[in-house]
Amino acid sequence: AALVGPARAKLILMGGATFAIGLLPSYEQAGLIAPALLVLMRILQGFALGGEYGGAAIYVAEHAPANARGRATSWVQTSAAFGLFGALLVILATRLVVGRYFGPEAFDAWGWRIPFLFSAGLLAISVFMRLKLTESPAFAKMKAEGKTSKAPLSESFGQWKNLKIVILALIGLTAGQAVVWYSGQFYALFFLTQALKVDGATANIMVAISLIIGTPFFIVFGAWSDKIGRKPIIMAGC
Repeated sequence: AALVGPARAKLILMGGATFAIGLLPSYEQAGLIAPALLVLMRILQGFALGGEYGGAAIYVAEHAPANARGRATSWVQTSAAFGLFGALLVILATRLVVGRYFGPEAFDAWGWRIPFLFSAGLLAISVFMRLKLTESPAFAKMKAEGKTSKAPLSESFGQWKNLKIVILALIGLTAGQAVVWYSGQFYALFFLTQALKVDGATANIMVAISLIIGTPFFIVFGAWSDKIGRKPIIMAGC
């Protein structure tokens, strides 16, 4: 499917939901509506991220040489890790600045909203960059040859020969990788702060250091997959 137009919509959805989190009412103001809205915004972020990430990987893969797709798309994976690293630094800096000028309780009261509100600037930059993108040569060639699908959803999910590949990819590959990724890079932070009661600043620094150590290996194993194949790398990682 074409990626550039729908990708802009996904980007706006993700950025809009992120910005909206900074405007959510507190529990004292709206009761159960407040956490319900937060969950809704997180779901919208997740839907948008799923499409955006997959689209980015496909876009890069279609531009990369056939013998270097693993190495090329590994940079997409590093962007997620570096994004988390950047978010941790922003949270740490906001916590320190707000705590210094308004007291340690201010961050939990309202300071946490600042990064979400400032994300509107990043959204504007991202949309501007996305407007400069064009379809990949591979897709343009398929479109010129009339090989694109006229009903991608029904062909993907309505035909068993294609649906079984989708199920295999979701359950056999993506689910396992998601457990590894979210446990190692997101639940670790939650476990440090909630179960072990490590203070937020220290936990952020620990996770940030682990990201610095681990992220370069995305490129190493991505390049290695070009030489020995994707399956051994994926299975070993899971």
